[in-house]
Amino acid sequence: MAELYFQGGTSLFGHWTTFLVALAIFTAGLGLVWYRLLYLSESAENQNARELIENLSEGIYRSTLDGGILSANPALAKLNGCDTSEELLGMVNDIAGQWYVDPNRRSQFRRILMRDGQIRDFVSEVYRYKSRETIWVVESARLVRDPVTNRPLYYEGSVREITETMKRLQLEQFYQKLISQIPGGLFQIARSASGSFNMSFVSPGFRKLVGLEEDDAILTTEDFFAMILPEDRGDFLASLNRSAREQSRWECEFAAIDAKGVRKWLRIAAAAETADGGTVWHGYLTDCSLRRQHELEIEQLAYKDPLTDLLNRRMLFERLRNASRKCLRHRRHGALLFLDLDNFKEINDSHGHHVGDSLLRTVARRLEDCTGRREVVSRMGGDEFVVLVEDAGRERADAAQRSLLLAGQLLAALREPCIIGGIAHRTSASIGIVVFDGRDETADDVLKKADLAMYRIKATGRDGLALYDGEGTEIAERPAAAESRHRLSA
Repeated sequence: MAELYFQGGTSLFGHWTTFLVALAIFTAGLGLVWYRLLYLSESAENQNARELIENLSEGIYRSTLDGGILSANPALAKLNGCDTSEELLGMVNDIAGQWYVDPNRRSQFRRILMRDGQIRDFVSEVYRYKSRETIWVVESARLVRDPVTNRPLYYEGSVREITETMKRLQLEQFYQKLISQIPGGLFQIARSASGSFNMSFVSPGFRKLVGLEEDDAILTTEDFFAMILPEDRGDFLASLNRSAREQSRWECEFAAIDAKGVRKWLRIAAAAETADGGTVWHGYLTDCSLRRQHELEIEQLAYKDPLTDLLNRRMLFERLRNASRKCLRHRRHGALLFLDLDNFKEINDSHGHHVGDSLLRTVARRLEDCTGRREVVSRMGGDEFVVLVEDAGRERADAAQRSLLLAGQLLAALREPCIIGGIAHRTSASIGIVVFDGRDETADDVLKKADLAMYRIKATGRDGLALYDGEGTEIAERPAAAESRHRLSA
């Protein structure tokens, strides 16, 4: 085979060999340079990673599967009360026994890690290795395996202290337990500078008081205000506005219908404070229905006749005194009608006290049916009743005329038979009337004059009415059984 030669006798094959050798040497050199650059780059990255781990505020560690620590950054050493990582590593040989307050916590941690290969936000109570102070931490870790055999080698992760967070949570739970045991409810109501309301907080007890279940919609201020009965809503809002205006304590009792339709009496007590040009109330809501019921029962005993549920003699005198003062102040007239049932003793003795009691209750209801809001019906005792007209008119003549008309209506109502035990009982009454203006008469004087007029009509045949003259000189008598009218001197 012939060889190729360049001019001058140089072999072409020899030149190519030299070129290839040189190229190989050059490529190898480049590879070494590239490898060296990669090594330096990786070393720099590892150094950066180490510096990053060293300077993290979160504890970073690598641990053996049986409970030893292979490495730890300064943050983890500090978390455990140690000055250096080396000091920490020298102290630890059993994580379960030395670190966890509950040693079983380590077993739970390892079981989840081996099952899932990782664990996130594992909360535990642990000891600081050096001081043995108890703290709370949250851990996250991953399991590292041999890339060839898949055998678990170690695990690495992070630790962060959450002691303050846990204290807040425990405190919140503590307060929640306390709040749940309080018989009333806590609330916070805010009113902005523009006047709009916001119920920013209500406790479970508050929701229970207003008839809401746990899964019911959130209570709004409008919903709460709507529960208040219309007759109490004005006073409720007035007390609220007064508290906001004066920045004073807010206290109010009111009747309400809760979300379940139950009527109850509620009481609010709250402190007011200024906030962003508005007012915030921090307060307490209680159910005072039982107390109000007891007060009503006491009032019933003190001011009501137990048989007829009418006002008793004591309450009548109080209302009469108030009416006299109002008449004097406003230059008006009132009137008092004194009623005594005719022949009641015979009915009571002939048919028994139970029939007499039923008759008295029937009379009470008929008297109430004939009167309005400005009249007060009272039982003086026995078979005596009183009707007080607190405002009968400005002029005495008008007051007298109105009283006579009312007395006529009462007589007509009482003449209707009362069916008791299947038997119709008939009764009537004698009525004495007095008109007063509060200038000279005391309550006793007014009642005595009416009583005097009533006995005058009793003496003339009963079932009628008599008007005591305002000057105290005569009584105008109107017997209902007769159509005639005449006057008797006092």
